Amino acid sequence: MKVAVDTGVLIASLKRKGEKFHEDSVRLAEAVRGEGAVASALVLVEFPGALAASTTMPIEKIYVAEATVQKEFNLQIMPFHPYVERAVSLMFELRDLKRRFKVEAADFHHLATAIEEECSVFVTVDERHLLRNEVKEAVKHYIEVCSPKEALRKMQM
Repeated sequence: MKVAVDTGVLIASLKRKGEKFHEDSVRLAEAVRGEGAVASALVLVEFPGALAASTTMPIEKIYVAEATVQKEFNLQIMPFHPYVERAVSLMFELRDLKRRFKVEAADFHHLATAIEEECSVFVTVDERHLLRNEVKEAVKHYIEVCSPKEALRKMQM
């Protein structure tokens, strides 16, 4: 099964034991390590940005953490530009959901990358936007959006 991951999943794998999504994200990294996971180039901006904003971790350690997580997930980071048109078309198609739930443009780029790379699932921890039933239902004809726990269940089938 080809798996795409959101930046939040990568960050969750670094959290402390017992924090929400941590254990499942670590297990997901182990499960995809052989084949690897796909991610949008946006992870290269979002990952250090999230750690810089939420921790006092020194900058050099943020980049070490980023490299470690990329290795743990055997991450294939796709370039930005080839997926822009698809992201824009998804935003137009799902504009009501974008407006109602304040789905970010970056989320559409992550989804577009996963769809165009023909991934089976897009794994996220984004409960405010992407894991909402309405959003999952709206994109299900393109890709299945799921949490790390749901992705692990699917991989065991």
